[in-house]
Amino acid sequence: MVKGAGWVFAGKVVGRGLQLVKLVVLARLLSPEDFGLFGIVLLAIAALQTFTQTGFSTALIQRKDNTEDYLDTAWTVQVIRGLVLAGILFAVAPAVGWFFEEPRCVPLLRVMCASVAIGGFVNIGIIYFRKELKFHKQVLYNVATAVVTLIVGVVLAYRLRSVWALVWAGLAGAATRCILSYIIHEYRPRARLDRPQAVELFRFGRWVLGSSIVIFLATSIDHAFLGKVLGATALGLYQVAYRLSNAAATEITHLTNAVMMPAYAKVQDDSARLGRAFLHVFELVLSLALPLTAFIVLTAPHIVVGILGEKWQAAVIPLQILAIAGLLRAIAATGGPVFIGSGHPHMDFWMNLGRTSVIAVSIYPLTKLFGVAGTSFSVVLGLAATLPVWTRVMSITGVKWRDVLQRCQSAVLLAALVALAVWLSGLAPTYSPQAALLMESSAAAIFCGFGVWLTWRWFHRGPLVQVGKALSAIRSGHITG
Repeated sequence: MVKGAGWVFAGKVVGRGLQLVKLVVLARLLSPEDFGLFGIVLLAIAALQTFTQTGFSTALIQRKDNTEDYLDTAWTVQVIRGLVLAGILFAVAPAVGWFFEEPRCVPLLRVMCASVAIGGFVNIGIIYFRKELKFHKQVLYNVATAVVTLIVGVVLAYRLRSVWALVWAGLAGAATRCILSYIIHEYRPRARLDRPQAVELFRFGRWVLGSSIVIFLATSIDHAFLGKVLGATALGLYQVAYRLSNAAATEITHLTNAVMMPAYAKVQDDSARLGRAFLHVFELVLSLALPLTAFIVLTAPHIVVGILGEKWQAAVIPLQILAIAGLLRAIAATGGPVFIGSGHPHMDFWMNLGRTSVIAVSIYPLTKLFGVAGTSFSVVLGLAATLPVWTRVMSITGVKWRDVLQRCQSAVLLAALVALAVWLSGLAPTYSPQAALLMESSAAAIFCGFGVWLTWRWFHRGPLVQVGKALSAIRSGHITG
């Protein structure tokens, strides 16, 4: 598990770095309106994909017994679904343009629907990267795709200076992902549809479908509402602010889901081991997320102007608010893998349903009153609503509130050190936002490094201790407390 986490974390660092480079370069070359138009396209694709989610991959990973007999059926359903969705998207593209009052997105969506069809042919065998904790192959797969998308996107953005650069980069990424899936995994799926197998997989996958729908609604209501009410430019500002503020939360979420869900599934019958593993992961996640949130909130003006440029100035306040949403999202992400890996996928569904409901109720009045900042605050309220259901993790794993609060200590210390570093950096004269951001980043890194060493050396707590315990657990063959 720890080796897998190391691979996934390294891959996420590289992948996020590539995505950040792409975002910064494209933000300089393209306009907020271009990002908004492409955001509408992605929103339409994600909506149809989510509402037809099978959950077969998650069901196959969660199964304890041999799953190879089910692969061909799962792949066949995946191919049929991809082709059908591509056809539907091509047909409904004018309706999407009408709804958002943006006819320019119609040809973009019709070209991008090819990526959906290509995605259906991805080799189903790659689920074994997660099921068998072979995350080094998953990392290679993801990073190679990110590199191709980056190169194509940057080159075309420089040449075209239009939203079409984002479209062709998306298609290149989809094609790369499909081709690589057959290169790095030896399984060769065949067209075969076994109805009883499909029904059996869907019995588990229906809760994944339900969770996918409510997660999509929770994460897309804001984008759809902004695109409809305030237009493509506001949507572009919001989406870039969301990506920057939630970069850490997104990677933490993917890391915990990718590594911990199959790991929890392997020890789901032992609540003591499950609880100890959860506490290790919770402390690591919070020790990453809380200091990063503090840094983004305190340095948002320099991040926006220094990295993206003056034309993105309106994204500062949404960036600060959404950074808090990212923290809540990272905390909630520690619960989802426990629910699914231990065979309680319905809890993940209810957690996200509460999030969706709160956003649906609050987004209209808040956006009308405060614009993009109001939408951002609605997202914070929605994520806060997940926490009551998240506490059910304790009954599943047997941990106590006292244990959870103890694991928060090192994260609070690191966040305080980040705040101190940023404050001290502000006392020095700077001549540009880029210079100020560089100074703040350097100071925060030094102070955090000192904090990690301090909690490890003096208090025997913190991220290094948790990694050490986990490595010791691997050597001894079990997870120790």
